[in-house]
Amino acid sequence: MDDTDYTVDKPDRIAGILKDLDHKLTVVSVRVDTDGPLYTSALVRLDPAAKELFLDELTPPRAHQQVQAGMDLRVFAALRGVAVRFGTHVTRIEQEQKGALYVCTYPETLYYLQRRETFRVHIPMAQRPQIELHAKAWKDPVIGEVADLSAQGMCIELSTTLLDALEDQANLAFENLLLPDVSERLSGDLRLANRRRSTRDGFEFAGFEIVGMTQWMERQTNIALLHYQREARRRSMD
Repeated sequence: MDDTDYTVDKPDRIAGILKDLDHKLTVVSVRVDTDGPLYTSALVRLDPAAKELFLDELTPPRAHQQVQAGMDLRVFAALRGVAVRFGTHVTRIEQEQKGALYVCTYPETLYYLQRRETFRVHIPMAQRPQIELHAKAWKDPVIGEVADLSAQGMCIELSTTLLDALEDQANLAFENLLLPDVSERLSGDLRLANRRRSTRDGFEFAGFEIVGMTQWMERQTNIALLHYQREARRRSMD
């Protein structure tokens, strides 16, 4: 089944979309193999004159070791809450002080995806930010911990008792979410998407979609994703 919403193949339109994505280290996901796992990277910068885009080295390090000049990559990004996919070709790999950069060609075709493919960053337990949740089914506000974060939502560990009080796809409000490298506390609306077991007795991981994602909110989330990506890389090198 074709999961694309529509295709963009005009060079000037593709260049415009890439420019919209270029917000100083926008977090993206990359597949090295067509059916392989998604690895984390970032769109570092564009060279419109040369029609080149620069991707940060993949994490974890074992993924970076797979990348060679001459190979093709599949890149997934989020533009105002909508997933975007395109293929690109690695022409060369440059070394900079902070690591390697993959110099890639502008894509010939770009796809907006109907089915959102998310790129998720796991947050170590010691670094999990707290979030304040409000639901009609709860008498009082609830404080939870964000266990992982993506461009479209988050996973929060909550007690099974609290989750059982919610209806499927229940709407909640959140506030006082302070993410790393983000100067303001975030607030907004969530929709319950799924539940899965936690290793802690009496708790579950609940997946929430951010409702009404704004470009500003997406930018703040990407800043935090990049921070967690860098921390994961640092830990892997220790």
